[in-house]
Amino acid sequence: MVIGIARKLTSIFLALMAAAVALNLILTPVYHDGSPGYPVWEVLNWFMAVTVFIVLVASWLQRRAVGKDASTFDRLRVSLTFYGAIALTMLFFWEWLWTLNPDSETGDAVTSHIIYFPIVNALFSALALTTGRHLWSDETQ
Repeated sequence: MVIGIARKLTSIFLALMAAAVALNLILTPVYHDGSPGYPVWEVLNWFMAVTVFIVLVASWLQRRAVGKDASTFDRLRVSLTFYGAIALTMLFFWEWLWTLNPDSETGDAVTSHIIYFPIVNALFSALALTTGRHLWSDETQ
């Protein structure tokens, strides 16, 4: 029972994070004043780091739980989620640690933020929502 409640709460957290990141990605150009700092993202990135870790662990557990008798589609879906989570983890932490560098808002680094962060955020939203849905329906053992 406790594990079921924890799954539901984690699922809700993942869905809320997916929505928050997607909405903030879309709305950042509307409210951002053009300064080098992004205060909303600076706070949101900490919650995203926790979410990325949850998605990675949950997708790994889900991949382990898929048996040999599962359909090809199920094995493909679980593998894509797992390897997507690995890519998300590498890209997110690389980009996030780069932004914590005091020199990150200069030169080519600004261009990399403009290119990589939208990709990372879109991948993040998709994987967090997918993982949250699977946790909600108890498909992960």
